[in-house]
Amino acid sequence: MNCKETQRLLVSYINGELEEKEEEEFVRHIRHCPECYEELEVYATVFAGIRQLDGMEEQIDYRTLVEDSLDNSEEDAIDEHFLAMYTFLLRTAATVILFYMMARWFF
Repeated sequence: MNCKETQRLLVSYINGELEEKEEEEFVRHIRHCPECYEELEVYATVFAGIRQLDGMEEQIDYRTLVEDSLDNSEEDAIDEHFLAMYTFLLRTAATVILFYMMARWFF
C-alpha cells in the first residue's frame, strides 16, 4: 500500500470500516511511514474531538489515541491469523485421522 492509498483510507480506518486484509495493509504502512502516521494522528484527534463535543465519548487520552488504535488492529490481525492456522491444523488432523480409520477398516 502506498501513501496515496493510505491517506484515502484514513477516515474509513478511524470509523472502523476497513476489511480485515485492507486494515492489515493500512496498519503495516502506517507503522513504517512517518508522514502517514502523522496524518493519522491529526485525523484521529480531530474526529475524537468532534465526537467528544457531540457527547459521544466521555474522556479521550489524546497521547495514546493513535497507538492504542494501531495496537488493537495489530492484535486483531494476529488473532485472525492464529484462528486461521488453528482451524487449518484441526482440519488436517481430522483428515489424517479419517484416512487412518478408513485404512484400518478396509485393510
